Amino acid sequence: MIKQRSPFWMYGLEELRCDLTAFKAAVELEAEGREQGRNVQYAILFDRMFRFPVSGGRVRNYDGLGGQLLFAYLHKHDALRWTDNRLRIDWKRVATVTTDLCTEIETLYRDGIDRPKTAHWLAAYELVSRYLTPHPASVWAKGADALPFTEHSEAKPLNKALCDAVLPDEFPLSMFFEALSKKLSGVVAATAGITGASVVEVAA
Repeated sequence: MIKQRSPFWMYGLEELRCDLTAFKAAVELEAEGREQGRNVQYAILFDRMFRFPVSGGRVRNYDGLGGQLLFAYLHKHDALRWTDNRLRIDWKRVATVTTDLCTEIETLYRDGIDRPKTAHWLAAYELVSRYLTPHPASVWAKGADALPFTEHSEAKPLNKALCDAVLPDEFPLSMFFEALSKKLSGVVAATAGITGASVVEVAA
C-alpha cells in the first residue's frame, strides 16, 4: 500500500478508472474482430471483481474497493445476478454497463477540476456510497456537517483531519464477498510467496 494522503476511495476510483479505460479499449478491439479483446475483458472483470476484494487486508484497501464498486454497479444495473448461491452474468449487457460506470467516474474527475479538493473528496464519496453501503459507524456517511472541518491546526492540517475520520474499513464487504472470501481464503493463503520466478522454477 502506498502512503495515503487522500481518503482511500480516491485511490480506488483512480485505479478502477485505469482498468475500465483498458476495458473500453478491449471492447473496441472485439468490435474490430480481434478475439483477444473479449479475453482481455474477462481478465479485467474477473481480476478486479473477484480477486482484489478478497485478497489483502481490509484496512483502507483501495484495490478491493474498486472491485466491490464494479460488482455492485453491475448488480444494480442488472448485468449480473446472485441468487440461490449461483452467479449469473449477462454478457450482452456487461460491456455497456461497465462503460457507463467508467463514464460516471470520468465525469466525477472532469467536474473535480472546478471544485476544491475537499469538495471533490465528498463528491467521490457520494458516488461510491450510491452503490456501496458505508460502515454503520461512518462519520463521512453523515455528510459534511459531521466532518472535522473546524478541528484542524498547523500541527494537524485539514486534509489529515479528514483522512483520520475515515474508518479502516469504510465500505465493508457485502454478503456476496463475505461468502466468496470464505470459499477462496484457503486458495488465497496457499498462493503466499509465489512469484513469477517460482512458477518458472516449478515448470523447469
